[in-house]
Amino acid sequence: MNAPVKPGAVSAGALLIPLPDPAIRFEQVGKTYPGRRGQQPVAALAGIDLDVPAGSILGVIGRSGAGKSTLIRLVNGLERATSGRILIEGEDVTGLNEAGWRRQRRQIGMIFQHFNLLSSRTVFDNVALPLEIAGTPRAAIAAKVERLLALVGLADKSARYPSELSGGQKQRVGIARALATDPKVLLCDEATSALDPETTRSILALLRQVNRELGITILLITHEIPVIKEICDRVAVIEGGRIVEQGETFSVFTDPQHPTTARFVEAVTGVEVPAHLEGQIRAEARDGDSLVLRITFTGENATAPVISRLSSVVGVDVNILAGRIDAIAGQPFGSLLVSVPSRLPESDAVLGALKSLGLKAEVIGHVS
Repeated sequence: MNAPVKPGAVSAGALLIPLPDPAIRFEQVGKTYPGRRGQQPVAALAGIDLDVPAGSILGVIGRSGAGKSTLIRLVNGLERATSGRILIEGEDVTGLNEAGWRRQRRQIGMIFQHFNLLSSRTVFDNVALPLEIAGTPRAAIAAKVERLLALVGLADKSARYPSELSGGQKQRVGIARALATDPKVLLCDEATSALDPETTRSILALLRQVNRELGITILLITHEIPVIKEICDRVAVIEGGRIVEQGETFSVFTDPQHPTTARFVEAVTGVEVPAHLEGQIRAEARDGDSLVLRITFTGENATAPVISRLSSVVGVDVNILAGRIDAIAGQPFGSLLVSVPSRLPESDAVLGALKSLGLKAEVIGHVS
């Protein structure tokens, strides 16, 4: 297992490269809820150390009940930490009173799973609402709302009501509304889980556009690993109220260190054993068997002719059973399921060649 890297730095060999100053920082944050009717208190979060670098997109992934919703609610003051400190743009917000939080929330946009639009207000009026509350002049509101609706691709829907919109259009209104007060931080609470896959991709593309063009830091929580894979620069995995793994998305996906992380990423990085072979794979080899390997390709190797190189170096036939080439956080990643002779010394030569080529190989088993 790799040595842990402190929050605020990424490892590059023997060097520690500092990340940008965090827009959000959790320092040993805990949240405990009182027990009901004499029951023991419930610890929703414990010892959370997490940095969200300014200008980045960080995703927090976990199963239901892992603590991710509590974590994001601490950032906008809907919950108060029991212990530790939370800093937003360098300001300690842990002990803010309600008046302080009202001021702070102007710098924080929020996107919800179920959109939370007012059905009695038009698209224009829903986006204008935060500006009206802030006392912005009417002319300035009109100019701002029109600009935001153009940004999210809804310039022609300003007079429509939420009931007339699709789910994706409603979420675009929610994004425009969240951007109305020029926030520095955007919080996304399962923002795509109510959407179909195609609409999800379009909303994620819009969030990435907002991040890049406006420089807004995005903290999102999700239980959907494809969301993390698609747009997150960094990822934190939460389980039982604790962060069990965190780091750059590509590094975490391609070399997970915690079993929970490995289970999450397998769905988007692994290659399934074909159904006709699944019941035939054995742990022990028999005469004439083939060795089944899962080979992981990263960086330049993801698109290089590695299998032909392997065959030429070792001089054995490599049979491709299944494969995929994808991208994680914009970087190429590939995975192949292959079979090679199980007999020695051929199998040892294959594994040695894979190692010399800088490839990760996992032995799946043996098959006739």
